[in-house]
Amino acid sequence: MNRELKRWLSGMMLIITALFSTSGSAEQLTESQPVIHQLSLTHHDFEEWTFTPRANDTLAITNKSDIAHSIYITYPDGTVVNLDVQLPGETFTWTIPAAGNYMLQCWIHPIIREEMTVSP
Repeated sequence: MNRELKRWLSGMMLIITALFSTSGSAEQLTESQPVIHQLSLTHHDFEEWTFTPRANDTLAITNKSDIAHSIYITYPDGTVVNLDVQLPGETFTWTIPAAGNYMLQCWIHPIIREEMTVSP
C-alpha cells in the first residue's frame, strides 16, 4: 500500500472515530434531560407506572375517575406539598425536585397512597 493511501485511511479512521464518539455524547445529553411522565389516578388507586422517575422530571397526573381527589406529596425530609383538589378529567403537574422516596396520597381517600422512588 502506498504512503498516501495509508495516510488517507488513517485520516478516515480518525474522522469515523470522532463521529461515533460525538454521537454517544449527544445520546447521553438526551438521556439526562428532564421529561414529562404521564400518571393516571383512578377511583381508588394510581395506575401502575412503568417509567423510572428522575430528579427534575415532571409528573402529569390525570384524574381519570368520576370523583374528585386531593393529592398531596410527602417529601423525603417530611415536607408536605398539597396539590389542591383535582376534579374529574383534570390534569395537574408536579416537578420532582430531587432524588429520594416520595409518598403520593389523597386527603379525601386515604386508601390512595403510592411510594415513588426517584433516581438522581
